[in-house]
Amino acid sequence: MNNYLIKSGANISLFLLALTGCAGNTTTADLMRDNASTGQTQVDLKNQIAKDWERGTKLITTGEKRVENGEKQVESAERDLRSGQDDIARGRGEIAEGQKLVTESERVFRLDYPEVDLNQTN
Repeated sequence: MNNYLIKSGANISLFLLALTGCAGNTTTADLMRDNASTGQTQVDLKNQIAKDWERGTKLITTGEKRVENGEKQVESAERDLRSGQDDIARGRGEIAEGQKLVTESERVFRLDYPEVDLNQTN
């Protein structure tokens, strides 16, 4: 929008210059006004360029920080994922080993003590 205003300011200057040319001879005042309008357009453009540059440098700084933080979060999440997967694998191994021990101990107990009913639990 600012670029539009700047271009519009230049177009208005040209329009005024053309209009005064159609109406008659251009006066010194007309040339002064045109020069002032052109000068203000250049000032506006330079201010907009400076604002855009400042905004750009701020975006670069915040963007770099955001990328750095994001990379750290991803690394942390990957470590947590690997740790979680290791815990799951270890847990499944423990469950399998525990089920084998329970099954084997019940089998051995039934062989050694056939008179005791293991289905009687309190």
